[in-house]
Amino acid sequence: MDLSAIIERQISADERRGFLVRFETERQQYEQLTHDLVGLVGEVGEFANELKKVGLGLDNAKYDGPSLEAAALHMREELADAAIYLMRLSAGLGGDLEKDILSKMDENDGRYRSLER
Repeated sequence: MDLSAIIERQISADERRGFLVRFETERQQYEQLTHDLVGLVGEVGEFANELKKVGLGLDNAKYDGPSLEAAALHMREELADAAIYLMRLSAGLGGDLEKDILSKMDENDGRYRSLER
């Protein structure tokens, strides 16, 4: 499944579940974007917290933290949640996340070409 199909599936599910995906006012759009941004930051925070625990375990023999291998599944789930919020934010702005990512990658190819080996 390509990224556009994944995004379409998510936005369709959001609409069926009663989340705003079409807006009558700029205020509605702003409020949904704000809610989704808070959700995104929360998911990134959960990822960061798990990574912090791994680091504490690596740096401190007395701390009973998870190994990176043990934490990887949970961390990937948090990244998936973050990706869903990115899809929602982009859709809420009327964007096409797949096209926007590809465009940005092209821009970065030019910007960082001198670093290639």
